[in-house]
Amino acid sequence: MLKSYLLVAWRNVLRHKVFSLINITGLSIGMTAVMLIYFYVQSERSFDQFSPGSDRIYRVPLSYYNNGVPERGDATSHPAVAPALKANYPEIEISARINPSTTWLPTTVVSYEDHHKSIQFNETKLYFADPTFIPLFGFKMLEGDPRTSLEEPRSLVLTKKTAVKYFGDEPALGKSVRVNSEDYKVTGVVADLPPYTHLDFELLSSYPRKDFGVNDWGWTQFLTYVKVAPRTDIAALKAKFPALLDKHVRKTEAEHGYKTELDLQPISEIHLKSHLQLEMKANGDERTVYFIGLLGIMILAIAWINYINLSTARAMERAKEVGMRKVSGATRNQLVTQFLLDAVLINFLAVVLTVVLTSFFLPAFEALAGSPISTILAGTGVWMTFSFWMAPLVALIAGVLFVGIYPALLLSSFKPLSVLKGKFVKSATGAWMRKGLVGFQYVLSVILIAGTIAISRQISFMQSQDLGYTQEQILVVKGPSVVDSTSGTRFQFFRNEQMKLPEIMKMGRSLSVPGRMMLFANGIRLFGSPVSETVTAYNMSIDDQFFSTFEIPFVAGTGFSESDRFSFPNHPDISTLILPRDRTFHPERNKIIINERLSKMLGFKDPEEAIHQKVRFGLWDEFTGEIAGVVKNYHQQSLHKNYEPILYFYADFEQWPSISIRLKTTDFPGTIEKIRNNYATAFPGNPFEYYFVDEYFNEQYNVEQKFAHVFTVVTALAIFVSCLGLLGLGIYNVAQRIREIGIRKVLGAPVSSILLLFCKDSLQLLAVSCAMALPVVWFGVQSWLENFAFHIGFEWTIFVIPPLLLLVISTMTIITISMRAANANPVESLRTE
Repeated sequence: MLKSYLLVAWRNVLRHKVFSLINITGLSIGMTAVMLIYFYVQSERSFDQFSPGSDRIYRVPLSYYNNGVPERGDATSHPAVAPALKANYPEIEISARINPSTTWLPTTVVSYEDHHKSIQFNETKLYFADPTFIPLFGFKMLEGDPRTSLEEPRSLVLTKKTAVKYFGDEPALGKSVRVNSEDYKVTGVVADLPPYTHLDFELLSSYPRKDFGVNDWGWTQFLTYVKVAPRTDIAALKAKFPALLDKHVRKTEAEHGYKTELDLQPISEIHLKSHLQLEMKANGDERTVYFIGLLGIMILAIAWINYINLSTARAMERAKEVGMRKVSGATRNQLVTQFLLDAVLINFLAVVLTVVLTSFFLPAFEALAGSPISTILAGTGVWMTFSFWMAPLVALIAGVLFVGIYPALLLSSFKPLSVLKGKFVKSATGAWMRKGLVGFQYVLSVILIAGTIAISRQISFMQSQDLGYTQEQILVVKGPSVVDSTSGTRFQFFRNEQMKLPEIMKMGRSLSVPGRMMLFANGIRLFGSPVSETVTAYNMSIDDQFFSTFEIPFVAGTGFSESDRFSFPNHPDISTLILPRDRTFHPERNKIIINERLSKMLGFKDPEEAIHQKVRFGLWDEFTGEIAGVVKNYHQQSLHKNYEPILYFYADFEQWPSISIRLKTTDFPGTIEKIRNNYATAFPGNPFEYYFVDEYFNEQYNVEQKFAHVFTVVTALAIFVSCLGLLGLGIYNVAQRIREIGIRKVLGAPVSSILLLFCKDSLQLLAVSCAMALPVVWFGVQSWLENFAFHIGFEWTIFVIPPLLLLVISTMTIITISMRAANANPVESLRTE
């Protein structure tokens, strides 16, 4: 019996090749999109599960409250948190800290020399870590002992890739390298970090001493991790944290008008669910990932709708088959089984094609999404899990039942006597259902096209927006890390040599540049004001040429001069890492500059009111500063964020991370080579590295651009699959009305009126669908744009172009199908009448 059913189903596929091809192609495209997106979603959900006992590893972030109002959340916490948690709570098996070298060292150069070579690299991913950090995460150790490799001061653990960069194929263990001006010993090599982790280091250094930061509850630049004992009640453990903070920080926080809270964040949730500041690297976004998943389901839904529409539209053709089968004794259950097997066969062929298409397009999709999907799935072992493959299998079975059950029930319900007497009439209910399903396709298509336009316009808006400073032809050179007592004189030589070049307009130094996240934020309040009026601002050190280099205008006051430089007392825990300064520190005579945003936050209605006003601001301690100037707001980071409140000071650094140079040239390679030569002369032993500000700034929009690419491809596929459905229905409708067309032509109807006849229903349906879709578009676009502090308005193109585009596509599809019938000789279609 089953063999007979399958044979009939196969003959039905071959008999109606065009409709079968349309169904198989549409379904396979939908399934391929869903499979690729399913792989992507699963890979994004697989982060940070490679460590043994990863379900018991948590990060300890810190949330800030200003006068009871949530202000921000940092991924970092105090250096004393990790040892305090381990000492006070038996539920915690192990704790560890890690923090970037940039917390202490503005720039870092690692160099290695032997008899054959001399290598230097600027290392931006060097982190200081506790000895327990490697055992906590269970990193695979290729050389050295994971338990002791970071025990001794000035020990260095490298990733395999970094070890090869310095030592080639030679063993790295025991070799000596220089970090800036200090000697470090390589005590271990770990396997390269997989791409499916939020961690992002290439070198790990031990702290300067074993008790480093144990009692430090001041600064908050340390990523803290803990591993809890099995079956630990996390909620109960977190409930104990406020008492710890009450003991160590509440008094100081009350004096400064803010409050903090510790939390426990599962590491498996960091990549998709964490939106904190000071992350090791950019995270994904759970909403975006699942929204992309929804897009894939939309395409598959459109393909399913095509199948249902074509199956029910061809009910007249199969009505006599149903009648004959019922007269021959077939039961309704047998007929339902037959028609379901038709659906199973179509879907099976679509699955076979899907496997081929998925394998072929996976590399392209990885490039589009910017994620090594196959590597992640293979590395995490997800490929081999039963649940991973069960999900699409269940979805396939559900899809077959979904698309097959309605046509099967409809076709099996025909009365044999009426059909065989030729009294079968097509159901008006079925026609309305088909229109409703096609209308739903139109609604989805309008939403997708409108979304594509909105995303494209927003990205274009962000990249063309006036950022408040000169971005073009700004070259940023990484500052020297190997410094000594002559570094100040060397920089002056470098500046003088640079300014002799006609291609160099301005040159300034800074702790950060536009496009980079600022690391340090502290409280600031007007002198004499209560601590309850403290606001939080970012602190950025610059020299006297920074604003003129970036052409950031002043709205009040003046900039710094060379005499405004001052030194901060060294923080007690990092005094061994920063060169001592001989210049005098004046705690009551520090000139500072603020931006407009901070000026308003401090209560000044006009920037001029702020000039010469004194403020209290914090770095290691609290200092007094006099406002010398107010600069116009500019975008330090992407337009996702509002203008940041920034306090600028002119610190007496020898190691500046960034040297910004404004150029005026068309010969960039030649100019950069001149700068390189001057840099090598002024700062021997320091590698020359650079980037352009505009390119670096626009890298912040990589996530949006990749999302736009995926969205555009999904939209194109959805429209294509919809057109396949329109093509199939159009072919069928023309075939059903071929004699009507002949009669109309005999009676003198022009071709245009016949074409209008076929277009009219589709155009009416499109109009109704657009009216239903546009409110959804308005709400969806508005919700998405709220993620950006600066965004486009509701442009007419978002609402007008999608209906017009679908109008053109639908009309052209229908006209193409109908034209041949409209131009055919009516005698051919009426000959049998």
